[in-house]
Amino acid sequence: MKMQITVNIKNEDNSELTESTTIEVEIPEIEAFTGPQVFDEIFEQYERGVLEARNGVVEEATQKYWSEVAKKSPVGV
Repeated sequence: MKMQITVNIKNEDNSELTESTTIEVEIPEIEAFTGPQVFDEIFEQYERGVLEARNGVVEEATQKYWSEVAKKSPVGV
């Protein structure tokens, strides 16, 4: 099973400043939650993967943002 996380950076007029940044991360199948004895372990797998993916996609989107800032900023600023 996969989760897809997409980040869009938009201007005030709702136009996109940069292209979308998307990442997919594997998450445990629903069937992995077989009972209370495995819940914590499976949820930790889910949470760790999703948080790492979120951090990665935001970092990549931020790089695109700073690239746009560099294009529009006067030299020396």
